[in-house]
Amino acid sequence: MNIKNSILLRVRLAFLPMLLFGIAIVYKIGVIQFVEGEKWRSLAAEIGLEYRAIEATRGNILSDNGSLLATSIPFYKLALDPSRASKQMMDDGLDSLAFLLSSFYKDKPTSIYKQRILDARKSGRRYVLLNRKLIDYQQKKEMEQWPIFREGRMDGGALFTKVDKRFKPFGYLGQRSIGFINENGRGAGLEYSFNTDLAGMNGKALYRKTVGGKWRPIPDASEVRPIDGYDLETTIDINLQDVAESSLL
Repeated sequence: MNIKNSILLRVRLAFLPMLLFGIAIVYKIGVIQFVEGEKWRSLAAEIGLEYRAIEATRGNILSDNGSLLATSIPFYKLALDPSRASKQMMDDGLDSLAFLLSSFYKDKPTSIYKQRILDARKSGRRYVLLNRKLIDYQQKKEMEQWPIFREGRMDGGALFTKVDKRFKPFGYLGQRSIGFINENGRGAGLEYSFNTDLAGMNGKALYRKTVGGKWRPIPDASEVRPIDGYDLETTIDINLQDVAESSLL
């Protein structure tokens, strides 16, 4: 055997394991995708991650003089990532935080709030909904100065999830013209006709599905911020509207 043939033989022998390894990878991918695909997709749905929408703040509807006819008022749900705070921070501030939570919500004693946070931290949970009651913006600003919470989202673990509520300051006045829009995108009046402009553009954030089937935001994950909707200026004179509707009653 000459030198050239000897080299070619060695190259082929060296290439053979790589070829077999490549075939094995392709085979395994095929098995996972086509044979076991449904199994793994189901598992991912149970414990996986998913980008979910962050709703944009809906634009205001204004009268001819700039008075608010319809606006979105932000409220917040309070949650905590108990893994964020350091041991020293938790030791120093947890008693005070639990006391403030109990005093504010008036539904559970201080000891319950404290134990709930400690249990969640011990078990490695990354999200604990502290109370289902919605708080307003001023209450949120106050809570942001509480122990542990004052360290912010990254170091303290405080999580405030915004929930917008549509409010019409003049009540029934102009209600037919202002209209409404429901969760399915159906409605009437200005809210429906100008929905694209008022709605804005939703953002995206990464969520994790919990054991109970609920989706919780991942605090340090990347997100796409929403673009709030445009305000709509109308020619509605609320004073004339009041006179007109009163005359019909």
